[in-house]
Amino acid sequence: MEKYQHYINGKWVDSVVKGESIIVNDPATEEAVGEISCAVKDDVDLAVESAKKSYESRILVDMPPMERANLMRKIANELRKVSKEGGKILCLENGKLLPAAEFEFVDAANYFDYYSGLTDKIEGRTIPVNSQVMDYTIYEPYGVSAHIVPWNYPISMLARSLSCAFAAGNSTVIKTAELTPLSTASAFAKAIDNAGVPAGLINIICGYGSGAGNDLTAHKDVSQVSFTGSVKTGKAILHAAAERAIPAVVELGGKSAAVVMPDADLDKVVNAAKGAIFGQAGQICSAMSRVIAHKSIKNELVDKLANLATSLKVGHGSEDGTELTPVISEEQLQKIENFSRSGQQAGANAVAGGNRVDRKGYYFEATVFDNVQPEMTIAQEEIFGPVLSVLEYNDQDEAIDIANNTEFGLAAGVFTNDVNQATKMASQLNGGQIYVNSWFTGSVATPFGGYKQSGYSREKGQEAIKSYLQLKNVGIQL
Repeated sequence: MEKYQHYINGKWVDSVVKGESIIVNDPATEEAVGEISCAVKDDVDLAVESAKKSYESRILVDMPPMERANLMRKIANELRKVSKEGGKILCLENGKLLPAAEFEFVDAANYFDYYSGLTDKIEGRTIPVNSQVMDYTIYEPYGVSAHIVPWNYPISMLARSLSCAFAAGNSTVIKTAELTPLSTASAFAKAIDNAGVPAGLINIICGYGSGAGNDLTAHKDVSQVSFTGSVKTGKAILHAAAERAIPAVVELGGKSAAVVMPDADLDKVVNAAKGAIFGQAGQICSAMSRVIAHKSIKNELVDKLANLATSLKVGHGSEDGTELTPVISEEQLQKIENFSRSGQQAGANAVAGGNRVDRKGYYFEATVFDNVQPEMTIAQEEIFGPVLSVLEYNDQDEAIDIANNTEFGLAAGVFTNDVNQATKMASQLNGGQIYVNSWFTGSVATPFGGYKQSGYSREKGQEAIKSYLQLKNVGIQL
């Protein structure tokens, strides 16, 4: 079994405490695919110290913007080169489809290419005070930026925040998810190294959230935090950041609803559901986990969704034709089982699925629940699995009320052939992104983030870079 290491100060290193390691399993086979050093507080201290020294050296801060952009494009090119190698590892540790795993590295490269174009556009302004004062503003990086990365899209989401922080001039420490650290510590770090990134600017450690994660967010030399994950953990990180009055970017959970109007093309809804709730085994923060259908078309839509769910081929992410992959762990599988059981006990009808798959690995059936009521747990809480709840409405006001009646607001959508209805609904739905007649319509250039308990700040797009910069005002008496 291959052993993996942290990447600190431009070198691959073991944990300070010998023997501290994490075994990583393939969710499809339940077999170990790698072992990685487990970071303890001393490792966190080394990584932060490395990042701090690199920041204080000003090697990135004082690098001319176009030179920084060229370095970022080199990183992008190297990420594309390791996409096959890294994708294979990511497929094994995460369980996702191999093409999707390979694409994460391409997606990561796209982020670095995109933000390389903003390095020379971080501009301040002059402010007229009076004829004897010259006053201007400049944007500066925070210093050491800590990134705590989720396990569902570990490469894409790492690059989403890292590329932005790097373009702004910050040094970084990345804590990978303990369930999916291997592809980051190996292929991603290899791309960084091969691109010639100066030592200390990007550091990668693996450890548990309760250990290394807590130590990192509480570290006195960390000046800014970025986190994607659960609401519970996100709030703990926000508390830690508040204790030291440092800013944090948090993207948390979701319970996103698609409102299906009477005139909607139902095949578009079904096609969207295939990727938006059954893709990645439903382990997507902005998954289309609720469908709110008009009573006149609800039964027809439920039949179509049930047919889709029962037709999906279950298998390993590396196998040709696989459509439904495993969830990440036995713990996650049990949580999904409990939610499914709760739904059935509350009166929802599982017209497809509802149980774990009878085979080795952490598989759960593609599940469609009908007769779901808005107050049911399966309609309120994030399941993070391939479970779709279908609810019924009579008029648009009721549809909006149902859609908005959760603590989340990450995404929402509407399916209709009436563009006027679509824009009206988009203005009424609570969500950081609204999709119309599809799902996941965005790109690296479109801002992403939540309302309510789904977090705040924005990742992606031009808006995101401001979260990694602080504003300074300079006034000169002439």
